[in-house]
Amino acid sequence: MKKTLIHAAGCFMEYDGEFIILLRNSEKPDGNTWGLPAGKIDSGETPLGCIVREIKEETGYTTEPEELKFLGKYEYSFPEFNLVFFTYKLCLQERIKIVYSEREHRDWMYVSADNCYSMKNLVRGLHDVIKRTGYIK
Repeated sequence: MKKTLIHAAGCFMEYDGEFIILLRNSEKPDGNTWGLPAGKIDSGETPLGCIVREIKEETGYTTEPEELKFLGKYEYSFPEFNLVFFTYKLCLQERIKIVYSEREHRDWMYVSADNCYSMKNLVRGLHDVIKRTGYIK
């Protein structure tokens, strides 16, 4: 059986050596796990357009495409689907407070790469993305 192919984009929203992660609601796929602001790329949407939209939807923060740095495109094969994950970085000028949708998330925090990597309940693939983007060696 052919697995579904999902294209998604995510972003390390950084300030002062830490980045933002969000805790997914238990009802969502991969519920009760922490992940970057991220989401599926809509039909006709570019990865960059997707992450600009997702940052606004998931954090309440408005960014411009030119503020984002492309870090890489990573491919994963999970039992239920295949994933192509476009990863970006946004350097924040100040520590911002997140306004998230309670339908999708139930908490958020700033975390260092080392502390995030040591967490057991990360969304699938995030440990690998942290390594592949050079956040940890």
